[in-house]
Amino acid sequence: MAVVAVLVLARSSHAEPPPAMEPRKAGEVLAALKSTKAPAATLSSVRWFLEVTHGTVVQAPMGSPPSTLGPWGDNGPLLEAERALGDCAPLGEADAKAALALLAEYGAALPPALRGVALAQSGKVDEAAALYRETTLSMLPAGACPGEHPMYSHRRASRMQRQAACLERWEPKADHAAVKKAVERAKACAANNHAVG
Repeated sequence: MAVVAVLVLARSSHAEPPPAMEPRKAGEVLAALKSTKAPAATLSSVRWFLEVTHGTVVQAPMGSPPSTLGPWGDNGPLLEAERALGDCAPLGEADAKAALALLAEYGAALPPALRGVALAQSGKVDEAAALYRETTLSMLPAGACPGEHPMYSHRRASRMQRQAACLERWEPKADHAAVKKAVERAKACAANNHAVG
């Protein structure tokens, strides 16, 4: 019994090494997703990556199904699309048109980070800010820091910080104290996450 406990503890305290990855054409990945009838949220995020971010390549584990979007179940195109948003500066004319077309087609199925930018681009800044505020405040559970791989803690903190920067851009005179406090807590959780790795 003690040996099993030690093995379980050892497994949970070390990160799984990243799998060998290979580049795949994003258009082919999207076609594979369509053929498997992937959820609208997944399809819309990959289309945004292609049509708004202008991504061309998806990194996926070697030997994985053609519709795979990244290691460990990650949606790599969505993560890249979110990173490319920066602090939500207005999109160029062509990209704005593509973003608004995706918003019109997918509506609430468009992932929140992307939907917020499309809403702001369409002039619905208050709605975009409300969505980002709600999303940011819900990203970190109340109470103790989540027990997870540090990669996820740092990723969460970065996403929250980016969305807070967007809120500052959209509503420079609003009170963002609660969001800033949540971001600082997320950063602290990430900095103190030594559970695994």
